[in-house]
Amino acid sequence: MSPAPIFISYRRDDSAGYARAVYDALAREFGVERVFIDVDDIAAGQAFDDTLHQAVVASRVLLVLVGPRWRGERDDGSARIDDPADFVHQEVAAGLAHGMRVIPLLVDGATLPAEARLPAPLQPLVRRQALAIGHDRFAADVARLVAALRQTLGEAGPADPAPQPPPPPPGRWGRRHRVVAGIAGVVLAAAVVVVAPRWLVQRAAAPGASGQAAAPATPPAARAAVNGRWTTELRYDWSDRPVQERFEFSGEGSTLQGTASFLRVDRGIVEGRVEAGGLAFVTRTQEVLGSDGPGREVTHRYLGRLDRDELRGVLQTEGSAAAHPPVSFVARRVAP
Repeated sequence: MSPAPIFISYRRDDSAGYARAVYDALAREFGVERVFIDVDDIAAGQAFDDTLHQAVVASRVLLVLVGPRWRGERDDGSARIDDPADFVHQEVAAGLAHGMRVIPLLVDGATLPAEARLPAPLQPLVRRQALAIGHDRFAADVARLVAALRQTLGEAGPADPAPQPPPPPPGRWGRRHRVVAGIAGVVLAAAVVVVAPRWLVQRAAAPGASGQAAAPATPPAARAAVNGRWTTELRYDWSDRPVQERFEFSGEGSTLQGTASFLRVDRGIVEGRVEAGGLAFVTRTQEVLGSDGPGREVTHRYLGRLDRDELRGVLQTEGSAAAHPPVSFVARRVAP
């Protein structure tokens, strides 16, 4: 296993869905060989703790995903983060001890715990500048993360402007250059005066209250073409067979409405949002804990990205009595 400069640390029953989505986004930006995540990068038979420690200390940036259950609270009041054998404890402690750039990523509106609620090796984490990652603004938040990573790694982004040539040296040639440029500017301005009335009349908007043509409106951001019906097969961890699920999407602009089935029962979409490249939404179900016990609300968070006629995404289930790993899926559009 070659060293990867970016290491993603997360707790599986806290933020596994976000970890997978962040990994996919960073892998597209930096390459899969430069981003480490345990699910993909630890081969069968490898010692888990040794591999994680070696990968952390060989990296340059440690991303720590912190969700509402990052400390790993137990029923007896203790927390897994306090245990030196806890993998998350080991990853964060190693990153801080080796002077790495450690960036907390706060997901689902979580905040960093108070310093007193962390073991001593992890307490410096609360003094690191954190970034928020939300499902309703995922693309914009990841773009800020990518910019921060490029700065840390000393890399220029693909959209960085090309360097401009230096100005002409002063002197006779420089003065002649400026005179010619000035003449060209006058000629261009005259051409614009002649041409402008024709295209202004053709593209003029409806008159405003003042009777003058309004300036053309800025076009809205492109919306991913997700409206319609989609089907997919989800392999839940408790089922031996895949379950065929369906999505029904509608809405305009950044709003996403519709239904998404869970165990073949349609559930209403809430907190839905569409951006240029994909979507994010939530559904909720009730989990019954015994015949007489009250049910508990379970949240299902979906993140998806449009890839031609396929919708590639991940489902993270939260709030269930049992922890469930994230489920990746590929949905395909149903022809009308």
